[in-house]
Amino acid sequence: MAEIPMSQPDYRGPGERPLGVTIIAGLQILSSIIFLLVGYFLVFVGAGLGFFGLGLLFGGVFLIIGFIGFIIGWGLWTLKGWAWMIAFVLNLISVIIALIGFDIISLIIPLIIVIYLNQRDVKAAFGR
Repeated sequence: MAEIPMSQPDYRGPGERPLGVTIIAGLQILSSIIFLLVGYFLVFVGAGLGFFGLGLLFGGVFLIIGFIGFIIGWGLWTLKGWAWMIAFVLNLISVIIALIGFDIISLIIPLIIVIYLNQRDVKAAFGR
């Protein structure tokens, strides 16, 4: 008689967010909020202090990075495949830059994220 295959205990069905993804998405959203606040501060407070041009330039960059980061964090939170790809590529670029610069400290977190995002259950949660 044939045996009935049982599911693996570490398997998560599609749509169930792994804890690590929740942590990464939450930290991404938190850092994006910080970028947005700093950008707002640079644009509006810089204008009040007479540094409008420089404040607008740097503040605008911070606002754009914060907005894009917030979208990526939301995509990770909602398990969008495009967010997995963007997070993977950006962290892989960070790993390469850290290796080129021999910056071991800056290498650790992006490397952990790249390895984590390539785990079977994490990829399955994103439909990959």
